[in-house]
Amino acid sequence: MVLKYSWLKVLDVLRKRGAKVTAAELKADLDGKGFFLPERELMDDLMKMHELGLVEADLLATADGTATLAVDEFSRVGITPAGVRKLTAIVKI
Repeated sequence: MVLKYSWLKVLDVLRKRGAKVTAAELKADLDGKGFFLPERELMDDLMKMHELGLVEADLLATADGTATLAVDEFSRVGITPAGVRKLTAIVKI
């Protein structure tokens, strides 16, 4: 599994916050730490991290009954136990 360095920072911020945060709060925390990610890149990264099971996020039901990831500035994201394990394993290295 290939992880971008910015993903590790996202996981670290989410772990430190403890609870789910909005994508806007996450972006503000990352900006405050010097990680200025364009909003579109952050949303794409969150979608990929969700597919890998590293973060949990709000889901929206579509008209055909399938669920899709809600990725906007008000959607809430949090770290999963798998994300914590991945972050811990990489930080130890």
